[in-house]
Amino acid sequence: MNIYPYEKKYAVQIAALLNDFLPFEPETAKTVDQAGGIRYVSVNEHDEVVGYIAGYEIQDFNKEFPYFHEELQSLKELVTTGISYYTSHFVVHPNERKKGIGTNLVRAYLEAAQPIAKTIVTVGWVQSDTNCWAAERQFAAQGFEPFVYMPRYFEPYNVDCPSCKGLCYCDAHIFVK
Repeated sequence: MNIYPYEKKYAVQIAALLNDFLPFEPETAKTVDQAGGIRYVSVNEHDEVVGYIAGYEIQDFNKEFPYFHEELQSLKELVTTGISYYTSHFVVHPNERKKGIGTNLVRAYLEAAQPIAKTIVTVGWVQSDTNCWAAERQFAAQGFEPFVYMPRYFEPYNVDCPSCKGLCYCDAHIFVK
């Protein structure tokens, strides 16, 4: 597997990967291409996207975290004391997991973000059908630490979740580095 900085030619494949395996907001090639920030893709020998990670600088904490203001006050205090990045997307195709792709994507992302950011935040989707966050070990292995566990974090976002079979009630585990 090869890890590359984002290129527009991968936008359609990234959107499909996100829509299939990272349920939140529907993505298109246009929304992927306009996202900005630090982004990396993993492609296989057939130039097919099998993994993606993206993050960007938090400009407005309340926009990025519109709910649970009281519960997230300590996170707000942390990220507003310097440049902070929010890891917005991280996905590896299920058929390609356990091959080091996730580890390499997280490493590439961190190599670019750490010189810029005082704090990097990632929100883990704790799925209701498994009660675990699939990527937690990837981030923990790279030095991220648990910050706060938020029950039913995604409920106010009105997200249609395949894990919940409808409106999402998944919890979130927020990690920081």
